[in-house]
Amino acid sequence: MPRLITLSRAARLVGVKRGALQTKIRQGELRTFEGELLLADLLRVYPQTEVEDTTMLERVGHIMEQAVNKIVRPDDDDAQNTDTLAARILVLGQELAQARQEARRYRDLVTDLQQKLDELGPAAEKTQEQNFSKLRDWFTQALTSTETAADDSDFIAREAFLRVMAAQVRILPSGHEFFIEGSDSILEAGLRSGLALDYGCSNGNCGKCKAKVVSGQVKKICPHDYKLSETEKGLGYILTCSNTAVTDVVLEAEEALGSHDIPQQELDIRVKKTEHPDERVIILHARTPRTSRLRFLAGQYLSLELAGLPSQDHSVASCPCDDMNLQFHIPVTADDPFIEQLAGAVKANTVISIRGPKGAFTLNEDSPRSIVFIAVNAGFGPIKSLIEHAMALDVAENLYLYWITTPGNSHYLDNLCRSWDDALDNFRYRSLEATASRPVVDVLPEIIMDLDTVQELDFYVCSPAPLLKTFETILTDRGIPSGHLRLEPVR
Repeated sequence: MPRLITLSRAARLVGVKRGALQTKIRQGELRTFEGELLLADLLRVYPQTEVEDTTMLERVGHIMEQAVNKIVRPDDDDAQNTDTLAARILVLGQELAQARQEARRYRDLVTDLQQKLDELGPAAEKTQEQNFSKLRDWFTQALTSTETAADDSDFIAREAFLRVMAAQVRILPSGHEFFIEGSDSILEAGLRSGLALDYGCSNGNCGKCKAKVVSGQVKKICPHDYKLSETEKGLGYILTCSNTAVTDVVLEAEEALGSHDIPQQELDIRVKKTEHPDERVIILHARTPRTSRLRFLAGQYLSLELAGLPSQDHSVASCPCDDMNLQFHIPVTADDPFIEQLAGAVKANTVISIRGPKGAFTLNEDSPRSIVFIAVNAGFGPIKSLIEHAMALDVAENLYLYWITTPGNSHYLDNLCRSWDDALDNFRYRSLEATASRPVVDVLPEIIMDLDTVQELDFYVCSPAPLLKTFETILTDRGIPSGHLRLEPVR
């Protein structure tokens, strides 16, 4: 029986991005069957020498190290981790037994077939005997070829080991997939993977993270105050914040498909610290209450109110995958009481009230196109949020970042961008500087000339508001469809 493997697991096993596999699917090198790949095709396209990538082993080592650290800490529940791992191994053992039984049946069938062919030999006429001899020689050769064929047991063993260490979750109806490593909750793992799963308190009180288990086995890892009805329990509903996946799991769960699906929230957050990487920007780090995390989409903004001053809108610069730790890149403007307060009196644990999120400068997750991000000065803030979200989802084949600064401004997180460029084979970064004699509008054609087939790319641009119309005009004049273009002013 042909062995199928999910796209996410195939990407992890051979050490490539999902986008790379999707490219080979579009080119006809890999075949898909209801969203899964044929193992034989994967081995053909990625020979065993390439499969032996250390990335997965290093990741497994990291997971095991974390597990050891958890075991030696008295505050953790050792039995909980052990039970989860044991249950996964039990399921894999059952699958192995079934596979061996099936292999034995096929082996017996081949042996019986060979015996029947041998019995036909003596009674055959000369011409038939010649044909039969040819058939038997071919069959013998086929058996020999089967016995000496490339052994994919190491590959399968790697997949089995991965399944012990990381269960896979598939969400319906979206089809999104992610992995759960160790005993993380389903909600934590989903958010870390960039999915906008529905939730509220994230600690078992509100029930908003309720989901239905379609297949697979889950395990409750922490108590919750929200009471599921007996009917809901009978239908397989769980709270994703309080359960982990023991085996591969399929869930029916609500996800935010756009900014209209994210509820408006009012929270008090506390300042962790402020940074001043240059004179033109303040980086604000803040933390939400553990019981009231902020749900938002990458690229959105919030209204911030500080010390009774009028509220101001500022974009979130952090990824939704870390919903407790928020970051803002706030442009410094002269004679602004909010900025003066932020730069002077604000200390750790200062309370800032927030309302939102707002805005539709969000990632088009359904687009198959590569993405170009263009930031001007502190417009890098929401662009950073979008990039980190795109990395978590692995939605685009290639990512391009062009960060333009004007006189007096700097690429204040240049090292971060360069680290992305160094670490990711599908990410490219260029820092550009506008001058008095070479304004931003003259830098944009250089970006377009640096790209191939701009009409087949998505563009996300965040710049000071007066420049946005110019950006839009230049890009659309170059043949870029308006549906491929998203613009946002620096906030």
